[in-house]
Amino acid sequence: MNVRLLGVALVLALVGLAGGWAIGRGGEGPPAAIRAADPVAGESPTFPSDPVVDVLPDPDTPALEPALDLHDERMGSKAFGVLLPVPDGWVRNDRLLEETSWAPAGAPLNTFLLRVKIISGQRLTVAQALADRRDTLESVVTDFELESQTADTFVASYVYDNYRRLTMERFLSLDGSPSAEDQAYVTIVAIGRERDRIGLTDLLERVSAGAVRSSSSGAG
Repeated sequence: MNVRLLGVALVLALVGLAGGWAIGRGGEGPPAAIRAADPVAGESPTFPSDPVVDVLPDPDTPALEPALDLHDERMGSKAFGVLLPVPDGWVRNDRLLEETSWAPAGAPLNTFLLRVKIISGQRLTVAQALADRRDTLESVVTDFELESQTADTFVASYVYDNYRRLTMERFLSLDGSPSAEDQAYVTIVAIGRERDRIGLTDLLERVSAGAVRSSSSGAG
């Protein structure tokens, strides 16, 4: 190969390299400068979150005392009634034929009370009635906390109408049998504040121990 042909080949090779470099660039402009990332605004979570609960202070009245004086009263219908001991001086409120509550005269709301309800018409066992009430209560209140549960009783705290409440609820067949598979006849509930815990426990135990079925006019 002579010098002239060698020069032409070298020129063509240089041209080819330049063209290949241009094709490889693909007409792109210079790479954009990378700037610091800006903060990203947070988004709402996709899962439910408990609302903030504004709990109001309890009524500032003395705590419920244990060992209150009791007397017998009857509630319910003549065919399906209950005779049970209730605190002396407490005012009775018959909400329904099968549901009655008692509370101290003049006591402000959200202090403490005793509530008794005949639930034989539900035809549930003690275990079923307890579970049904517990689950229903949890679904309609805020910040529900189950503290303890036995075969016939549960203790829980929760917030309702912005007040913290403590409830002790017992389900009984009143047929002399302690079995949770017996049909539930009545529920006895003591509700109050945390400061009332000792008094509520004593009241629930004594009322439950003295409750009996009654199908006559009885006391009260």
